[in-house]
Amino acid sequence: MERFNPWPLLRGEKAEQERGLQLVQQAYNEQPYASEAMEFGVALLWLEKYNEAWDHFSSIIETSSRSGDNDYGMAGVAKWCLGKPEEAVLEWCAGLKAKYARASGLGIRMPLLLFFAAARHPKVFDKRKVEELIREKLGDIRIRNWPGPIARLLLGQISEAEFANHCRGIKPDISVKNPFVRNSPQETSNCLWLAEFYRSVLSFQQGELSDFQSTMRKLSDTSQPE
Repeated sequence: MERFNPWPLLRGEKAEQERGLQLVQQAYNEQPYASEAMEFGVALLWLEKYNEAWDHFSSIIETSSRSGDNDYGMAGVAKWCLGKPEEAVLEWCAGLKAKYARASGLGIRMPLLLFFAAARHPKVFDKRKVEELIREKLGDIRIRNWPGPIARLLLGQISEAEFANHCRGIKPDISVKNPFVRNSPQETSNCLWLAEFYRSVLSFQQGELSDFQSTMRKLSDTSQPE
């Protein structure tokens, strides 16, 4: 059975958004698995229901035996959107110790979020500390798994050409069990979006405010396809 895509509704007018959210919540209620839980929480964030998103992700962290760093990440995003960067950082720091981590267990997503925090609000997290956290991951072979290449980009340890290949899922001379391949155009689009987001964070850290603002406007343009 083909999976229903709620995002055209969630990007629509208010009535469509509410219908889309109902469908996402229904899917989660019927199948309370990790992917459905994540999509419901992301939909809440998208519709700026930040308190509800926080309640959702914090509940998963507290009750699910398989909660992972991604749940801490999104809980922190909800806090950040509520204007509470210190509490967001607490969630991301807690996520560093999560039992389950994406990127094949490497656990690079929380350091990336902490890099963002240090760039945007230096008082809530120390830049040197987050760079050390990222540097500790670079010697692990799993750093080649997405979004590991973003960590290398932030520390200036990857060429633009190689980074672009990682974003698009291209790796020369690997044809069997290619760990870089993207399974769908949507997956490629998600990787490119995340890459552009962290490029903008890097620009902000380097004092290029206009580039950062321009990219943020582009990334938040809801008229664009997925």
